Amino acid sequence: MKSRNHSGPGRGRKLLFFIIILTAFCLVAELGWRTYLYSSGKGFFDDPREFTSPFFTTYQEPMPFFTDDGFIYHRNALLPREKKPNEIRILCFGGSTTVNWRARISYADLLEKKLGNDENRLVRVMNVGGEGFSTAHTLVNLALRNLEAQADIITVFHNINDYTANYWEFTPDYSNKYKQDFYLSYRHRTGPVAELTKVSRLARFILFKIRALRFPKEVRQFDRVQEFSRGQTQFRRNLRSIIAVARAHGSRVVLATQPGRSDLRRQKIFVSYNETIREVAELESVPLVDLEATIREPEYFLDDALHFTRRGVEMVAEEFHKVLSGIVEEVAAEQATRGQVTF
Repeated sequence: MKSRNHSGPGRGRKLLFFIIILTAFCLVAELGWRTYLYSSGKGFFDDPREFTSPFFTTYQEPMPFFTDDGFIYHRNALLPREKKPNEIRILCFGGSTTVNWRARISYADLLEKKLGNDENRLVRVMNVGGEGFSTAHTLVNLALRNLEAQADIITVFHNINDYTANYWEFTPDYSNKYKQDFYLSYRHRTGPVAELTKVSRLARFILFKIRALRFPKEVRQFDRVQEFSRGQTQFRRNLRSIIAVARAHGSRVVLATQPGRSDLRRQKIFVSYNETIREVAELESVPLVDLEATIREPEYFLDDALHFTRRGVEMVAEEFHKVLSGIVEEVAAEQATRGQVTF
């Protein structure tokens, strides 16, 4: 009498059971993640504050978010709409080296503590950086989203996100770069992975983090550009336009060069863009924080040679503080002279 082989149906049931368990796990994980997002004000189905703009952006929504009470910047820092008479406001614009999520702290956070407050003076420092942002983003973001914040001082810290626009056929608004899939939010892409992220917010979050970690390697796959004069001209123009907009609305501007590890500083384009920053600072008579000249030790940078370790962030904050402390004193003195503050 022949014995029956039940291995085939048994394997099928096990596979079905595994699929059911995996599906249930994914649903629970998705539900848990959406619940967390909802509890933090980012909505259950989608973030009601997510940026919609007539101009391009990256996967990072630009700061601030607007509420009836005021303006919400990184790490949920609230800047009230009503500015106090003795208040000095500083907005820090830049890219990922301003956001500094990799180090879990930013130089903007440290600056506010370093500049200090007392009964006669309140200094607020807001982080306006965005992952992948360039001077084009800062120009639009300042003009359309941050003037209401009534900044006394703005800092502008850009380089690499501008010069990488030269990796493609150049256009003055950098859309040649920011329409590439690497920079687009998944909701603006097509294909199976993009469709998955439109259904699963957890998948979207995970893929964002993977993409951020892969960024240095993906950028380095491009051939080094030899001709970047058009891009450099636009970079100079953007910096001067930012300064003009800020000055027209009563804000002082501080420029900063981009530091990097030695392998990055050997690149001609990196050096040239820093020289452009120095030239604009001199031409426009604005203070310069020359980070490239002072922050060079390998311990200050992650493996990508650009983003900062916590120690690097602390050094950046220290260099900014050396320049900003004197400017803050000048602003405080002007407020007192105008009769805004009674000592």
